[in-house]
Amino acid sequence: MVFKIPKELKGKELTAFLVEQRDLLADSMVQDPEQLEKFVQMWEGNLGLHEYSFNNIILAWLQHGQVSMLAGFRKWQSLGRTVIKGEKAIKILAPLTRKIKDKESEEDDYVITGWRYVNVFDVSQTEGEELEFGHSDKVVGNVCFDDLKKISPLPVIVEYAGTSNGNVTKDRVLVSPKENQAAMVATLIHEMGHYKLGHLESDFDKETKEVEAETVSFIVTSYLGLKNEKSKYYVGSWNGSGEKLRGRGKNIIAVAEAIIKDINSLSGDE
Repeated sequence: MVFKIPKELKGKELTAFLVEQRDLLADSMVQDPEQLEKFVQMWEGNLGLHEYSFNNIILAWLQHGQVSMLAGFRKWQSLGRTVIKGEKAIKILAPLTRKIKDKESEEDDYVITGWRYVNVFDVSQTEGEELEFGHSDKVVGNVCFDDLKKISPLPVIVEYAGTSNGNVTKDRVLVSPKENQAAMVATLIHEMGHYKLGHLESDFDKETKEVEAETVSFIVTSYLGLKNEKSKYYVGSWNGSGEKLRGRGKNIIAVAEAIIKDINSLSGDE
């Protein structure tokens, strides 16, 4: 699954092509649990020098095939490395933003108004000084349920919900108690996914909402190193349902990515 950028595309046409490819890739990615796991691992392991998004890692991988660390030409120079002559730039997307004033808080806020492409290179495309990093390793796989409650957008109540693992309303998230805390973590992320995807106000059918929320849970729990076969089954059930998912992949990925960043903020690893 590799795409080539047509040489004749420049400027806005090239940006539009990359946006289209990003959205198509996101839609297809969230239908394939094996690919999702692979890209979650790649994204988590990317040292970055800048925190590239899940979608941009996907775009980069499909152009280069080996993605471990991305940076722009000048950034590599500042680190004592140069791009090897003849290496082709990897094109990813950077947001165009506009500053607005929040009506309630009177504070400055920024909204995305569009996209532009930027050129980056993987470390394998450079040569020069050896690199040393002082980044701290992410602690994955041992996030406790009580810690995770701190990033919930709604109050979390732990009590039995009949035969359900949990549910969400506009006022609270409910999670059924279990001996397996990892299962409670997965359920809480699932219900947070419902809320952040806007399911409480949407008219999507129940199956679509459930699979989207479970896909968010699968991405996040994979990042945390939790084995989640239940979610993998749900994600795999999207196969053959591409029409339902059209245009939704980037939203699912964005919600999962936002939750992961909130989890990392608990330990100061942003």
